[in-house]
Amino acid sequence: MKKLFFFLGISFFCISVLSAQENTKPENGYILTEIWKAKPEWYKLTAEQRTDFFENKINPVLMKTMQNGAEILGTAVNNNSGEQKMDYQFMAVWKFPDKKSSDQLEKVAKEAGFLKYFDQVNFSGNIIPPPTLNDKMVQLKK
Repeated sequence: MKKLFFFLGISFFCISVLSAQENTKPENGYILTEIWKAKPEWYKLTAEQRTDFFENKINPVLMKTMQNGAEILGTAVNNNSGEQKMDYQFMAVWKFPDKKSSDQLEKVAKEAGFLKYFDQVNFSGNIIPPPTLNDKMVQLKK
């Protein structure tokens, strides 16, 4: 029985080391998280007007963005019930080849009128491995 636990312990250690090594490899790309909620102007539109807005204004922007190398990693409706819940309804997480591509999406979405109907905040940056992020947090200075 002791040999089994020793084997499992060594296996876990090896897997942990390999995972840590894999997570220190530099990543390529740029990530953008968009978080938004509807403004009063959105609620004034009919369902038909809202559908028209997405079909004729937003969807073409999204399609062109993806044709230019962007990838939607995921979207969600906020159902967080924890103490740290944000007062926003929706989110999308994008991966881009570079910052310029991310900035372009923000620009064309604004031009398409998205910000007329939605209050949006964004968070973006170069993709980095978790150990690099931890190092940056440890080294923070005011």
